[in-house]
Amino acid sequence: MLVTAIAFFLGLAVAALALLVLDVPSALAGDGADGERTVTVAAGDDLWSYADLYAPEGMSDADFVTEVRALNELPTPRLTQGQEIVLPAADPAGR
Repeated sequence: MLVTAIAFFLGLAVAALALLVLDVPSALAGDGADGERTVTVAAGDDLWSYADLYAPEGMSDADFVTEVRALNELPTPRLTQGQEIVLPAADPAGR
């Protein structure tokens, strides 16, 4: 029984490591065909700078920030370095 328990926990550890290293959840999330893209927040990034880069043609920066906050369920517009957020548009050349 001890050997079975050790094998079980070793299997869990290998599975967890594989998920982290191979980034399986991102692969299962889809290819972003709906125009959404996931970005990792860098130091100094804010929603307004993302609006300048990624807001679709004709969408105001304020509307883009509101949409990103709703899409990511952000209670405030503050972002943290390393945080992953979903942006509604993937066309940085659109502005």
